[in-house]
Amino acid sequence: MSSDRLMPSKFEAPVRSYDVHVYFFHTDEENTKIAMELRDEIIRTFPDMIVYKLWTSPIGPHPVGMFEVDLKTPAEFALFVPWLNLRRRGLSALIHPNTGFPLLDHTQNALWLGEKFPLITSCLQQEDDHYGF
Repeated sequence: MSSDRLMPSKFEAPVRSYDVHVYFFHTDEENTKIAMELRDEIIRTFPDMIVYKLWTSPIGPHPVGMFEVDLKTPAEFALFVPWLNLRRRGLSALIHPNTGFPLLDHTQNALWLGEKFPLITSCLQQEDDHYGF
């Protein structure tokens, strides 16, 4: 059986996609530089993946600076997460599914690479009313 047949084209419901939030200490110049370099390397290595801007202050539930990478398929997840685990340069990453339940997705359903950061969960909804397949 070919590997193409082993890898589904979509995540199993209720997962629509995964978000990877790479955290860095935005008040530390060297840590911010490491994050910028890693983000640039991700863009070069994975040109088809969506990589968002570098946030240099806390935003939403994220207590420090971060940038986000979207993983739209199981194949992207399988390629990117192991790659990041070995190349994250001491930075931490929150990896969470998008199931329509933001609070659970960012907490109970989340994976971490590196140090786990306490999230600001008061801004997360229990359920996303606009989520659907």
